Amino acid sequence: MKVGFIGLGNMGKPLAERLLRNNELFVHDLDQENLEYFTNRGATACSTPSDLASNTSRIFLCLPTSAIVEKVINGENGLLTTVAKDSFIIDMTTGEPEITRQISKTLYSKKINFIDAPVSGGPKGANQGNIAIMVGGTESQFAKIKPLMDDISSNIFYAGKIGSGHSIKAGNNLLNLICRMATFEVISLLVKDGVDPKKAVEIIQKSSGRNYATEITLPDNILSGKMVQGFSTGLMKKDAGVATKIADSNNVEIPLGKLSQELLKNTIDEFGENADMSNVALTYEKLTGAKIRP
Repeated sequence: MKVGFIGLGNMGKPLAERLLRNNELFVHDLDQENLEYFTNRGATACSTPSDLASNTSRIFLCLPTSAIVEKVINGENGLLTTVAKDSFIIDMTTGEPEITRQISKTLYSKKINFIDAPVSGGPKGANQGNIAIMVGGTESQFAKIKPLMDDISSNIFYAGKIGSGHSIKAGNNLLNLICRMATFEVISLLVKDGVDPKKAVEIIQKSSGRNYATEITLPDNILSGKMVQGFSTGLMKKDAGVATKIADSNNVEIPLGKLSQELLKNTIDEFGENADMSNVALTYEKLTGAKIRP
């Protein structure tokens, strides 16, 4: 099948690579090196979203924000200039559910399918083909697009009506942030009490306190000394902010969520929004005096 993919960054790249295995892939990205990576592997580079849409009726997006998604769809040389009726635009961006619903409504009037399908599990999950994909749209749309998504992952979930995927993803990332901060706090405490951090993480991972930080973040990125997770503090700030918007619009108090964002701000203030999320470990080391890294 002919498939398009726009956005070949840390997450988009491994997702697009899995599609390339079984499909003819057309790609667009602002980074020339990203395009060359795929053209060297048999994909076709497109100069604009419009050019890409003229080649396929199945288009995946994996972009930083919903605002950029809107621009790629509606802007100059955007998808809407050439995309055919009954096409599917699948938004894997960690986006804002309300904007997603607005885009979907507009495209529906033009007989174009727009569904949200954000992912969770990081580049590791994407590479391994087991990343979670949460799909928002109608059940009919889900049924039509799932066989293609099977090329990406074995873990695909129907989340509900349009925007539900983005809602769950925002909530998931806020929970990830809360758990991350709580885990670094506890590991710092244990290190100060003389416990080896690797032993602490190993044991907690097999106990009731286990979470993504004890399973992936600490072993793979912190305790290894690698300090590269492939996800920036700025993107985490954005994702947690989306969850906060959802809470505010529904009059739900999220004290732990807001506290975790205040703690994240300490890392951003010191290292900036382009810094890898692994830098949170440095913030806790400075705050507590506990040496977590090797």
